[in-house]
Amino acid sequence: MTKSLKLLSIELTHFKGIKSFRLEANGEDVVVYGDNASGKTSVFDAFVWLLFNKNSQNKTDFDIKTLTESGDHLHGLSHEVEAKFEIDGIKKLTLKKVYAEKWTKKRGSAESTFSGHTTDHFIDEIPKKKKEFDEKVAELIKEDVFKLLTSPTYFNEQLHWQKRRDVLLQVGGDISNDEVVAANKELASLPSILGDRSIEDHRKWLTSQKAGVNAQLDTLPVRIDEVQRSLPDVSGLDESLIAQE
Repeated sequence: MTKSLKLLSIELTHFKGIKSFRLEANGEDVVVYGDNASGKTSVFDAFVWLLFNKNSQNKTDFDIKTLTESGDHLHGLSHEVEAKFEIDGIKKLTLKKVYAEKWTKKRGSAESTFSGHTTDHFIDEIPKKKKEFDEKVAELIKEDVFKLLTSPTYFNEQLHWQKRRDVLLQVGGDISNDEVVAANKELASLPSILGDRSIEDHRKWLTSQKAGVNAQLDTLPVRIDEVQRSLPDVSGLDESLIAQE
């Protein structure tokens, strides 16, 4: 893991409606501001897409292509994001990703037809395979760490609750079950209930017991029906005579 990673600049071309934009950060703190729908989120989306192929909402299926006024895609464009970084105050690194339409001309056809998209990756202007690009990014910073540092909503809105718990325990430190019990008198009987089981094992045991009880409950209607069918038919007997006997 590198000691420091600073953004020097980021440049967008035909990204989510932004025809051309360049932000010079020079390794310093920057503030991007503007009116609603002016492209602030798109700049951050571009940064996250370049590194992790997702947008700022942690989604991979978002549209980065430019739209016409009627809402259709504007074809024939290359959608590009390029960022320059400074690593450990010494090394320079350039990452670039290009997303483009793929058009093919079938044999005997005069026109090309749309057949999908391509994504090209570059490290210091050298074409790389996606795996090599992703490995380079992973060397720089972990995805979860990056998003925790750059997005104020990521922790509460996007991170799984178990991961949130892990992060909090890393920051605040873990405590033992004995400490929890000692801090709450209502839990005084918990050690005797658990016995030699851990809390997780006890939860699993309770779940299995619950499943067994539910299975037995499911068989009750069948058992009641069997008992009712085994009873003798007394519908034709005189109830007063039976009472006398």
